[in-house]
This record gives sequence, structure tokens and C-alpha cells, in this order.
Amino acid sequence: MAQITDQLTGNGAEALAETLSRLSKKPGVQATLVLEASSGTIIQNSGSFSAFRSTSRSNNAGAVIEDSTTTTNAESQGIEELASMVWSFVKSAGGLVHGLDVEDEVKLLRLRTKKHELVIVPDPKYILVVVHETPPA
Repeated sequence: MAQITDQLTGNGAEALAETLSRLSKKPGVQATLVLEASSGTIIQNSGSFSAFRSTSRSNNAGAVIEDSTTTTNAESQGIEELASMVWSFVKSAGGLVHGLDVEDEVKLLRLRTKKHELVIVPDPKYILVVVHETPPA
């Protein structure tokens, strides 16, 4: 994570974009996200977040209506919701660790569901999130 901190300071925006691009091309990686640790603000993201939120809605007749505006809004809302949930999760985990040992800190969080696996690397300034497909068991 020190590399990410270094990449985000100064002229590191290009290096960060390259790192996220490289991570996004790994097999099974669906999305990447970098958050500001203090507020949870989204700094950068890549990949598709549509799997976390339905991008279609139904009208009264039951037909599915989907357009680019709906998809874009749902994607944006999905990114924001995921960022908020991850930030809360990291803060809760940090509180747990602090309660166990005041001198310890969270280095890595891994959350696996039926559909996704999130690898979360918190840093004093930033939080890196990589979302993978969960391989079949």
C-alpha cells in the first residue's frame, strides 16, 4: 500500500491509473476502487460495478426499460453505495482491532460472498479495494 500512497502524491496519478489498469486486467477481477481513508470519498475506480446494483427497472406492464441514462445512474449509484459500505466495514474492523489491542492495526480485509470476493487494503490515507469473481467451489 505504500506504493499507492506514493503514487497518489505528486505526479503519481498516471502511475495509479496504470496500477488500477493492470489490476483490472487480471483474471477474475471485476473492479478496483481507491477511497480516501478519512472520509470514504472515491478517488479513482475502474471496472464494472453493475453487478452490485440492478441496472434495469420495470414499468407497469412488466416490460423492462433500460437506457444509457438509467445504466449510467445505476452504475454511479452502485459505485457510491459500495464505497460507503466498504468505508464503514473498514472503520468497523479498525474499531474491533483497536478494542483488542490499541497498538495493532488492520492491514488486509478479505470478504468472500457467493458471488464476489473483496480484497481491501487500508492505509492511513487511502483504501484500495479489488473486487474479484468468486471461483466455483
